[in-house]
Amino acid sequence: MIRHTAPMKKALIDKETEGMAGTGDLRERLVAEAAAILETQGLDAVTLRAVAGAAGVSHMAPYRHFADKDSLLAAVAERGFRALSADMGAAAGGERDTAARLHAFGMAYLAFARRRPALYRLMFGPALACKPQSAGLAEAGGEAFAHCADAVAAIVRERGAAPDTDPRALAIATWSLVHGLAMLLIDRRLDLPEDARAQDELIGQVLVLHGKAFG
Repeated sequence: MIRHTAPMKKALIDKETEGMAGTGDLRERLVAEAAAILETQGLDAVTLRAVAGAAGVSHMAPYRHFADKDSLLAAVAERGFRALSADMGAAAGGERDTAARLHAFGMAYLAFARRRPALYRLMFGPALACKPQSAGLAEAGGEAFAHCADAVAAIVRERGAAPDTDPRALAIATWSLVHGLAMLLIDRRLDLPEDARAQDELIGQVLVLHGKAFG
């Protein structure tokens, strides 16, 4: 029995050493594997042992980077927020009109939620809501919100809103609308056309109607 398990154990140690040496970032591999398990098997299936197995390392290896499952999930959520922020930035990269930028942000946000519903639920759901946030997770979430807040503030300046208008309150209202719409979409609570293009047009109209509220 020892002769059979020793080579396997050595292979696992070699993979861990490779990750620590920098030729393969073990922490990032673990986060990526956790995200993959989350999307394919659900939140309950994400355990440190399962992630270690998927990454091909010993079941103790993740503890070098994550104290527990919650810290691993926080890293997955942080990665999700950074991906969301990147999608939003890319979608509006060529738009000069501020209203068009805000619309592009909203469409990219909704596309992300529909494409990666399990990750989206983790990012905004109860699994991490009552847990202390890491600095990285808080920063990543703030970057995603900043896309919306900056665009709303620019629209308020351009359109000469009332002096008592609070741009941050408007940004929160906008974020709330898009987040609520995202949840309705991924929970399949909306009666949408079957055609994907028609769906996007209808969703886009919802965002346009909200944009008109800015005056």
